[in-house]
Amino acid sequence: MDKPWLAEYPVSLELAEHLIKKQFPDINLKEVRQLGEGFDNTVIQLNEEYVFRFPRRPIAVTLIQVENMLLPSLAGHLPLAIPEPVFFGEPSADYPYPFTGYKMVKGYLPIEETKDSKISSAIRLAYFLKMLHGFPVQKAKQLGIRPDGMQRLDVSFRQISLDEHLSTLMTLGYSEQAHAISDFLKDLDLSYTPQCNTLVHGDIHVRNVLLDEEGVLVGVIDWGDVHIGDPAIDFSFLYSYFPKEARQAFFEIYGGIEAKVESLARYRAVYMLVRLLVYGIDREDNELITLARKGLGLAMED
Repeated sequence: MDKPWLAEYPVSLELAEHLIKKQFPDINLKEVRQLGEGFDNTVIQLNEEYVFRFPRRPIAVTLIQVENMLLPSLAGHLPLAIPEPVFFGEPSADYPYPFTGYKMVKGYLPIEETKDSKISSAIRLAYFLKMLHGFPVQKAKQLGIRPDGMQRLDVSFRQISLDEHLSTLMTLGYSEQAHAISDFLKDLDLSYTPQCNTLVHGDIHVRNVLLDEEGVLVGVIDWGDVHIGDPAIDFSFLYSYFPKEARQAFFEIYGGIEAKVESLARYRAVYMLVRLLVYGIDREDNELITLARKGLGLAMED
């Protein structure tokens, strides 16, 4: 099984602490702990105040550099909290990549929220995406943001990887769900051609959002996939996390979308959830496995 999440350059807690002390000696390191590992970065929390992200592979360097160009112009201007980069680490003999420290966005990862809290989250997401998607594209380009160059919504391209992951699920004992996904995708109208005319986050899912103590959305993190693309990629989160009632609340504020755009958003939701499910199984992350399977059910409901 292909495992794109395996690090090409792992970063230990000791190395991260060494790099921070060396390049930012004015920071008083009271508490340093590993917050998590994503596909592309090792994430270190510092003093309940900052979060440092260290690339685990070359492509992640480009993604962090994109964040560094855009986020200072967005931080404080959107209705949900986002990371604000404040420390910019340089490559060195100790570590070959640049790294970034951000003001910490505080909150909790989704686990098991109520329908009412999800409706409230959908309303907040609607205002957030309406403002993000309305950001002047020319200004985004001036800040260094480029059109999608990774074929994120190219169905024929992504289907190759999706088929591989579905085959993996079958071998791991999830054949019933894998077959249900395949059958669902056959009925989607995927004839819509994505448009590159909107500033989009590009990677909103259950591991890139944070909730408050009531289980309501307060922050959106991990902006490395931000690009000029089609809003369908951000709408995908609607179909991977929210029930029908919450989606209705979202569109009452954001405005409606075409059926073909919805189909592409659902496809993207399924693609990301299958990927997260395989990742969760490999990492023995039962919480993520449960979230991904539940999300797949939502993505395929009427």
